[in-house]
Amino acid sequence: MKNKSKQNTRILITGANGGMGLETTKILFNKGYGSILMACRTKEKAQQAKHKILLNAESNKTADTLETYGGFDMNDPLAIEEAVGTLPSQHKIDVVFLQSGGVIFGKEFKYINWNGHTIEKTIFQNVIGGYIVLQNLKRHNLLSENFRVIFAGGEGARGIPGMMDKPTFRSPKILGDYIKGNLKGQKYHDMNAMGTSKLMSALLVSKLAQDAEDGQEYIWFTPGLTYGTNGLATKPAFERWFLENIGFTMMKWVGMAQSPVQAAQKYVSAIEGIRGENGDILGSPEKKTLGPTVDQKPMNSAFTDQGLIDEFYAIIQEVYPEKEIVQ
Repeated sequence: MKNKSKQNTRILITGANGGMGLETTKILFNKGYGSILMACRTKEKAQQAKHKILLNAESNKTADTLETYGGFDMNDPLAIEEAVGTLPSQHKIDVVFLQSGGVIFGKEFKYINWNGHTIEKTIFQNVIGGYIVLQNLKRHNLLSENFRVIFAGGEGARGIPGMMDKPTFRSPKILGDYIKGNLKGQKYHDMNAMGTSKLMSALLVSKLAQDAEDGQEYIWFTPGLTYGTNGLATKPAFERWFLENIGFTMMKWVGMAQSPVQAAQKYVSAIEGIRGENGDILGSPEKKTLGPTVDQKPMNSAFTDQGLIDEFYAIIQEVYPEKEIVQ
């Protein structure tokens, strides 16, 4: 990608219809990128988001730049497989931005059952769904020789004092038991589950980066705490209203949260290769929700625990084994 012009660069964004995904798409469109694939849960949502972008677009932009696709439901592997199969194959994708997902609100763990395996739902939709997208892009030979993959991270992966506990696992077995719902007496905390899912995506990025070929890059990056995203979509109406209009407003005033536009600007810098190299785990300073981009690895030993990295990848391989290449 680094040697390609903007006009010749193709970028795929999951969840491009809302929050940071939509704002990232807007910025890339207005910067003149040649093709932006809006990979959304439904075709209708993708088309509605495209319409919003075009309403405020500069007159010299072409609508054909924005390609709309549905079926990218991070909880439905079969839908993802079918959706990827509809993507045009004549032009390869240079950058993949995997940022779909959110918090599973409630008082009890929820699980996805797939391929004979039971997986904690936050991890499935926030991590494994994106992995399935990526594997099917490879399976259909849709990625360019030198591709870049950005996984949306989150400071919860190393803990945020007063908001999310630091996720830690004393052994790979305990990690596996957590993911599969086998830990006795484990209690559900929605925000902690979200942070744990972000740690899992960092473990996945580490493994993919270790196995990457020359010219391939996998980066985990969080721009900092962001209000106005779709992450609260499943929260009860009043609680969501309170957080969006009171809680996040106060956090914005004290410099603890940013707008989706501000977050998207940072993601664009990662997409363009300005931030991050293969295997990087990047985010805000320790104990902070916003700030300069720094290495997150020293903030949680789990980031670099090879036993945890290998265990999580083994679980993913069990749930979704690699499939034959489509000729």
